[in-house]
Amino acid sequence: MAPTSQWFYKALDYNYLMYLSFNEGCSASRDNELTISRYCIARTTDARVNGHPSVPDSVCEWLGIPYASPPTGQLRFALPVKSPLKGPINADHYGFDCPQTPSSPFAYPNATSQYAGIYAKFVNQLNNTQSEDCLTLNVWSRTSASRRILKPVIAWIHGGRFSAGSSHTPFYHGGNLAAAQDVVVVTFNFRMNIFGFPGSPQTARNIGFLDQYRAVEWIHDHIAAFGGDPGRITIIGQSSGAAAVSNWAYAFKDNPIVAGTMSHSGNIFSFPLLDANLAAANWNHVASTLGCGASSSTLACMRSENISFQSILNAVRTVPPVPGNSPTRSVSPFQATVDNTTVFSVPAYVSRLRSAAFAPLPHLQIHGDHESGFYRISALAQGRSLPERDWVRFELESFTCAAAAETYWRSRAGAPTFRARYMADWENLRLYDPPSSGAYHGVEVNMVTGNSEFVSGIAPSRRESELTGVMQAAWAAFAADPAGGLRGLGWPRYQASGEALVRLGVHTTQVVDVVSSRMYDHACPALNLSFWDVLIPS
Repeated sequence: MAPTSQWFYKALDYNYLMYLSFNEGCSASRDNELTISRYCIARTTDARVNGHPSVPDSVCEWLGIPYASPPTGQLRFALPVKSPLKGPINADHYGFDCPQTPSSPFAYPNATSQYAGIYAKFVNQLNNTQSEDCLTLNVWSRTSASRRILKPVIAWIHGGRFSAGSSHTPFYHGGNLAAAQDVVVVTFNFRMNIFGFPGSPQTARNIGFLDQYRAVEWIHDHIAAFGGDPGRITIIGQSSGAAAVSNWAYAFKDNPIVAGTMSHSGNIFSFPLLDANLAAANWNHVASTLGCGASSSTLACMRSENISFQSILNAVRTVPPVPGNSPTRSVSPFQATVDNTTVFSVPAYVSRLRSAAFAPLPHLQIHGDHESGFYRISALAQGRSLPERDWVRFELESFTCAAAAETYWRSRAGAPTFRARYMADWENLRLYDPPSSGAYHGVEVNMVTGNSEFVSGIAPSRRESELTGVMQAAWAAFAADPAGGLRGLGWPRYQASGEALVRLGVHTTQVVDVVSSRMYDHACPALNLSFWDVLIPS
């Protein structure tokens, strides 16, 4: 592990902070440390939440705060249950990761020296302790003697194919963003795979999405105590998290809570959804493997204390592969499932878009110029070496055309909509070369969080730091005023005709420009995509 990463991980432990301040040349004295600590206490009506200085030390962090009752025992596979925030809470360490089976490390050809570290932090190969008692969140806010002026809130939903992932990673640490833009940053865990998307006909299909909604309810109810404005919450998701954020306007149309949404590399059209019948068959397979059969008592049996979460995960591995429609990716057996309540079929989403039957929230969609630069790793790890034409179609279908379709209809319905494409290929974040991994899936998140050095162990270049500043300012402007903040920075609202697609990091510089989306969307009509409409200009 690079020295920077060692420093970062230890700095997350409050007990090491003074040691590091001395040994790394930090300027904070113990007196200053104690002064800052006094500002790291959040007081609600019934609770005092004790935090501590973060990295940088101008920011307070509160880690591992429960936002719902532990989903254990009879609450396994149940809807999240609201729990009161009471008494003194020492929020000094991350909560447990939700149960999952992380992918194994893979030596990709021509990998860079930083590849293994970046990949592990992105896909959660960090050996964090797992538990079903995992519904916790984390908050970062710049220190202040007064919290009367409430700040915009940015809440992240991590990716991971609805199967894996965590908020406990340098990838989503909120300290740098909170310090740079004076916003409150929140990250949280939610149930995934069979625990979040069980497929059982006896319970809700998409519990993981309801966990996310419960977390946002908690943020709305309590974030003012941390300096955040409950009326200005923006949720941001990456990959499957982006699909969840995109879906928010449909699933929670009547009470979305949030003021704005931002999707990084994914939306409602990007990834395959499970049919309810197939999800139920996969559930019954796991239940039968564990001796619970397929009867009216199956759910009660699966909640037995004699069945551990690890044994459930082991049984999930025996589920037959789910048929997919693309050679570039596999389909998880337990993930977002069509239930016509929280998740809809592709034709239903198209219908809702055409009739504007969704919450008209301000929305930004962004994806990378070379999304497949990441997906090629998992494909080769599974023994699939694909021709370039397959990857070209994958990038168009899952990202370019998916974004074009949804942003077209959102903007046509009058919802403030913005569309962007990330172009940069920084050396310190590169996964392999040659050929370069390019502007791959997820890499732009490092620009928003400002964590590229924490993630890669290599300091950013001057131009990379400048682009980080540009993107952090833009994301903070959106959070402060989702409808108009980006326009104040010269970003046009998206429209399919004319120049309205914002490109970030052009030619791997700090340059931002605006171009016509048709230069990328022109290939979409010929792909015969189920979500494409002839009305969409291309």
